[in-house]
Amino acid sequence: MASVDADIAPVTDREPAERHKSPRADIQAVRAFAVMAVVVFHVWPGAVTGGYIGVDVFFVISGYLITGQLLRLRQSGALRLGAFWAARARRLLPAALLVLLVSTVLTFVFAPPALVTQYLRSIVGSGLYIENWVLASDAVDYLAADNAPPIAQHYWSLSVEEQFYLIWPLIIIAATASVFAKRWGTRAIMGTLAAITAVSLVLCIAGTMLAPSVAYFATLTRMWEFGAGALVAALPARSLPRRVRSAAWAVGWAVLVGTALLYDADTPFPGYAAVLPVVATAGIILAGPTAPFRIAAVQGIRPVQWLGDNSYGIYLWHWPLVVIAPAALGAAPDLWQNVVLVMLTFVLAALGKRFIEDPLRFRLLSGFRPRTILIGTAVSMIAVTVAAGLPAVAIAQASQHEAAEARAEVADPSTCRGASMMLSPSCDEERRATFSRDALVPGLAGLYDDTDGAFACYASGDEPSPPCHFGSSDPDAIRLAVTGDSHAAMLIPGLRDAAERAGWSVDVYVGRGCVWSSDPDPACQKRREAVNTALLSKGYDAVIVAAWNQLDATEKERTERAAQFADRWRTATEAGIAVIPVLDNPAVPQKSAECLTTSRTFAFSTCAFPASEYLLTDPLAIAARSTGVTAVDLRSAYCDDAGVCPVVAGGVVVYRDLHHITATFSHSLSRYLEEKINSVMDATASGAP
Repeated sequence: MASVDADIAPVTDREPAERHKSPRADIQAVRAFAVMAVVVFHVWPGAVTGGYIGVDVFFVISGYLITGQLLRLRQSGALRLGAFWAARARRLLPAALLVLLVSTVLTFVFAPPALVTQYLRSIVGSGLYIENWVLASDAVDYLAADNAPPIAQHYWSLSVEEQFYLIWPLIIIAATASVFAKRWGTRAIMGTLAAITAVSLVLCIAGTMLAPSVAYFATLTRMWEFGAGALVAALPARSLPRRVRSAAWAVGWAVLVGTALLYDADTPFPGYAAVLPVVATAGIILAGPTAPFRIAAVQGIRPVQWLGDNSYGIYLWHWPLVVIAPAALGAAPDLWQNVVLVMLTFVLAALGKRFIEDPLRFRLLSGFRPRTILIGTAVSMIAVTVAAGLPAVAIAQASQHEAAEARAEVADPSTCRGASMMLSPSCDEERRATFSRDALVPGLAGLYDDTDGAFACYASGDEPSPPCHFGSSDPDAIRLAVTGDSHAAMLIPGLRDAAERAGWSVDVYVGRGCVWSSDPDPACQKRREAVNTALLSKGYDAVIVAAWNQLDATEKERTERAAQFADRWRTATEAGIAVIPVLDNPAVPQKSAECLTTSRTFAFSTCAFPASEYLLTDPLAIAARSTGVTAVDLRSAYCDDAGVCPVVAGGVVVYRDLHHITATFSHSLSRYLEEKINSVMDATASGAP
């Protein structure tokens, strides 16, 4: 998820008039290092495992340059918000929107159908400069957390930048206009900046421990990195001793290189770990533009300065090429293809700067009033949003319509679609059939959205919520409750069909985590106890239980979880309530999920995976044996007797991600769920074990 700051061009007080003012060579060198660290990290992930620190480096540089500009403008009385925001738009928007438009075209031409709407959604979020919040939302969304990286993912840092540009001038104005500033001068400004930086750092550290995905993308938890640069910019001008400058420069570069090489995906980030690259960057800037060592002269050589000068374009262009290359080439790029990809990135960045960025920034737009530029910015953002958003909505709606039309067919066992192709002996011959990508249901373009209302009644926090109801309203109907996590939710489409046929009255208690068990986790106690009370007190004939059997759980964890299930189930069975656990579907290997998005035809074995590695011992099965309840085992709907688990069964896509089934496949399970549940209910009523 790593990315880079987009504001990597030098900032001046009056951009057109100071076009030829040379930026500091040392800052350009840091830019060059940061952007190349990120590019290499994305193209060859194993080479620079901590290359994601580039984003932190650029946030510090932006804080330094923007704060310095704002303070100078404020001191001269020339700080006008409209002019400042217009200058930022003139600098950043043309290239950014161009790359988004090109990314839209690349999406339609090359992207796998299953990823088209996801890519377009990220383009919309980036066009509106809220991509960081879109990604934060996806990261905490149980159903979106496993999504493939979208084509505009790297715009999250540009979104943070733009939000910073909206907020920071107001803070500088407030700090310099306050009574304290008039009395205390620089100390008041430094105090304000230090307070903001400290609060943001505390939020960042706490957020990284409690909600790391949100902390990574949230503006407030990144603000301290800008603040570190801002504090350097606000320091009174003074000449530091050569020893101090030399130490700051040498230690700073050593830390940047070290963290880029030693940090990896397991490093808790940003949090405490981000302090090192942030402080290192601030130290290099503080050391000043004069190289303290002879070896430091390398930072001024032309290739390094060129990389720094073009780093914005390099950053913008590299990620769409990285994402789309496997689809365009039909396979993951090899070493030399990746080298060509990097070279192409450099060419596009140079062309963009030469013919788009500089002409618009310094000539074509320089004569327009700030209001005109800001209006034009809004119109351009809306245009990009519409260009990507309308097709995304249309594709999703068309796919959902196709899936809705297929539901009755897939629910009929005689059609050998979905679960029936695996469970019905009369469908053995159908396993030889081959389906084209366009004939699949749900359509791959709407795969991630194929939930059919499964999450309409889904709790995400510890607060209990009233249950949803479907099926019969007859007071004499068999009363069932469904409880569990998102895997229970994905059974709802099939259970809803079964309830309508069988006349069941069904209440739904599903939510993220907090499954019905004696797990002592305090974060779930309120909702878990509320669900337990409802299940035991509302006169249900049976409780249907389903839960995610996590692939990475140890055998000890599975056994402990089974015991926690069993503790709760006994309280129900002792009260005369049947407990019906539905054993979980297998997890899906990443290789099979990627195969699904790229294959054009699907036989039974296409993208299939072995049951031996992914259909593991289920804590629900262990708990069922220990309590004597009868589990509903439909795992033969996912893997055959030979241990082969298809991802497409009878033209129906089985999984919407790495472990959730599609709503369409859930509909195909409905008659088998109905049969199994009725069998358990009949056995319970007759007193059979």
